[in-house]
Amino acid sequence: MDAHPDRNAVVAGVDGSPTSLNALRWAAYLAAAVRAPLVIACAPRFPHPDGDPGHRPPGARVMRWHEIAARTAEHAVALVRSCTPELPVTTEITPEAAAPALIALSAHARILVIGAQTAWDGRLVGATTMEVARHARCPVVVWRGTAGRRIPRRKPVVVGVDGTALSTAAVELGFELAEALEVPLTAVHCWPGNRIAPVGPGVDRTATEHAVLAEALAAHREAHPGVRVTEMATPGVPATVLAEAARDSQLVVVGTRARNTATAALFGSTSRDLLHRAPCPVAVCA
Repeated sequence: MDAHPDRNAVVAGVDGSPTSLNALRWAAYLAAAVRAPLVIACAPRFPHPDGDPGHRPPGARVMRWHEIAARTAEHAVALVRSCTPELPVTTEITPEAAAPALIALSAHARILVIGAQTAWDGRLVGATTMEVARHARCPVVVWRGTAGRRIPRRKPVVVGVDGTALSTAAVELGFELAEALEVPLTAVHCWPGNRIAPVGPGVDRTATEHAVLAEALAAHREAHPGVRVTEMATPGVPATVLAEAARDSQLVVVGTRARNTATAALFGSTSRDLLHRAPCPVAVCA
């Protein structure tokens, strides 16, 4: 593996599976939009006994896995060249299993894109994807969708806004990507029905929550005046409301809790739920 990718680069994790190749196609589209080079990271598809994403098989089989990874990289480059021929592309053949390799690369990347590698039932996101989303040092886009489907280039970007500092990075990335992709941004703010509401004569809960949303967006609107924004404030479970909004979008962006030694325990429930159920790619910001 080279020392580090370009800090402006979009890094795509590829293992040769159809899901990872669809994620690669989406990563190339994103890299072209944000005018960044693309780094294709190929790691051997080591079997994961007991769901361990860092497992590495012993002995001579490792060499065979790396030969397969090298061929996968060649195929991946050809795929990118066929859809975005002018995009600068490099490859990384890693000596590690996928999760630790991608987490290491994320420390020096702008955005990391991976496929929604699935668990046994084919619907829930598997161990490698969750491990990378929890521990990556840059925003992670997990590709979800229908294999082979055209990228819905004119659909909006959706961003979840909770009015706290935890969603600030998500809001900024949402504006940045909507601007780069030249599409509208839908900003979604919701609150559980059992949350304690402001009380007093003349208090309008909906107006109060709209004000929270407007305040969270104000500085970003000024920084990205060309982005057309639709504001949506509604009661409901955040993951459910965002998943519904994502049905007519090309990307949903959410934040999670700050990275620290308790990352695994603090990984946000909304982020986790969307990785399992969203109908489109999901970007998770630290």
